[in-house]
Amino acid sequence: MLVFIPACKENDLAKVKAIFNEDDVQIEKADSVIFTYKEGEYIRAVVTGKVIRRYTKSQNKIDFPDGLLVKFYQQLQLISILKADYAMNDDANQTIKVSGNVYMENYKHEKLETDELTWDMRTKKIFTNKPIKLKTPDNYIYGVGFNAAEDFSNYTIRKVTGVVAVNNENEIE
Repeated sequence: MLVFIPACKENDLAKVKAIFNEDDVQIEKADSVIFTYKEGEYIRAVVTGKVIRRYTKSQNKIDFPDGLLVKFYQQLQLISILKADYAMNDDANQTIKVSGNVYMENYKHEKLETDELTWDMRTKKIFTNKPIKLKTPDNYIYGVGFNAAEDFSNYTIRKVTGVVAVNNENEIE
């Protein structure tokens, strides 16, 4: 009986190898994945996704068809989060494009909502040319176009609409 079981396993493995050629695989799929980006000794970002697909043949891309969550850190302190329904990581261009119910919040409790956002890992910037809604503790600001540091600490909104509070020194609060 013991001799028969290993023989079965070897034959089954041989059958699988005969049917399945690793060189023909174009998409690899994984569930419940966590990526950690570090600079030096510190974690800068943690990216999680329920499902990821890695395209192995014609393109060096990873997508998150069921969305992703990114947590940005600065010296072990959580400083912002990013959520979206879908994401595509383009390794060649070092960008991640997120879309569908994009939500970002920073440590100042400012909340950004848009349909699409691109994270450029080389420049450490995020941007969109789509309409955005930004909620600060005191204001709702709408615009078309947005540029920011990857941690959403400093930002610029283009084509601004909405009511914005201004202090006595004519600076935006």
